[in-house]
Amino acid sequence: MPQKEKRPEWKQSREPKQTQERKTHVASFNELLSSLLPQSPKRPPPNTTWQGAPLAHLEYKRELELKNRALEIFWQRHEIPGNPDPIRDSPSPRHYRTTSKRRAAWRRGSLFLHMEGTKPGEQQQPFLGSPLEPESHGRIYRFLRAKISEPPFRMVAGHLNHLIIRGSYAEQAVIFNVDTLNGPLVRKLKLLAGHLQNLEEPIAAAFAYPDPSASPYYLEALQSPELPRIKRLFGRHRLMVEHHGCRFLFHPTSFSQINESIVPLMLQEAHSLLAPEQGERLLDLYCGYGLFSHYLATEYKQVMGVEAEGPSIEAARANKKLNAGGDKVRFRSGQITSESLEDLLPAPLPGKEAILLDPPRQGPKEGVIPALARREPGKVLHIHCNADLLPQSVQKWGKQGYHPLRAVPMDMFPGTTELEILLALGRD
Repeated sequence: MPQKEKRPEWKQSREPKQTQERKTHVASFNELLSSLLPQSPKRPPPNTTWQGAPLAHLEYKRELELKNRALEIFWQRHEIPGNPDPIRDSPSPRHYRTTSKRRAAWRRGSLFLHMEGTKPGEQQQPFLGSPLEPESHGRIYRFLRAKISEPPFRMVAGHLNHLIIRGSYAEQAVIFNVDTLNGPLVRKLKLLAGHLQNLEEPIAAAFAYPDPSASPYYLEALQSPELPRIKRLFGRHRLMVEHHGCRFLFHPTSFSQINESIVPLMLQEAHSLLAPEQGERLLDLYCGYGLFSHYLATEYKQVMGVEAEGPSIEAARANKKLNAGGDKVRFRSGQITSESLEDLLPAPLPGKEAILLDPPRQGPKEGVIPALARREPGKVLHIHCNADLLPQSVQKWGKQGYHPLRAVPMDMFPGTTELEILLALGRD
């Protein structure tokens, strides 16, 4: 935690009330960073694309310099109190992604696998790798692209929306996102899955995920009630990842951090910012499969995790058996709204409660921050995977009497213009 004498610096630098009027437009972090980039990037290596990786052509040291400069300007332009810490660099700045996907299209008698954001006619080669994905992902995609292009698997090609690879650095799962599920298609997919098991890559499981809408979100579509949510073709129902001696099971469709290499550092920073004390309770909101809950459980008297996504909360409960402090942890399933919090959470413990808020990219729903502030937590850690929402969050917390204590940016997404920021707040 920051030293006490530094805390007034954040207070004194707060924006005067008369200047808090809404600006017409203040540049986003993405815009600021993009304006600092060199005009003529290098050409990508053979069979590789910069699509989705606009900074991957830079040396990582230079990338961090530009991100730190953009964040400094962002902080000033938005008149956010204080100054952020230097960005924590990623141990693996390239080839780090544990999740990747390709959109399928049948062209010129062959299966093409497209990166997100590219139109079918723009990609001349059937497959292009990414410098942000492990090389093993590329080998799996190339194998499946060639196999599905063969006549025996043309049925799969006709129904395939996306190919997805998810997992950890130790094991991976392949998910076939298809527009329907029927007996003949499942048999073909099981044959493909059998071929996957003969590869040298550590493929732990394969699944079929039906999505008749062919949604670009690939694992978040409104599925048909007449089709199974997901069909296991082989392997375990859940995958596993380990951090700091803790083991975490998670469902293949559930959210998991895409940069496994930096997660241990993120957990350490969260522990430092929260500074757990005896007798405190932790509320872990948007807890997923319990990453923070189980890592911090031994430091608290009680931990309550809340998550709306069913398979994630089921995994979080299963993980209680795998980690120390599981007897202190409880999980509730439900949508986090200003109206639902009273029913989802136990009675407040003013001053003896810490709140860890790790919402999805769009942030918490309207009214959630005031509702949480009314519980009078002694500590708040609000994690932003979308840096552009941070100024708005600071303003909302400020109206409730909470001010920033420290901001720790983390390069969760190297090679891109995205940034994750851990923001610790305390009461006036």
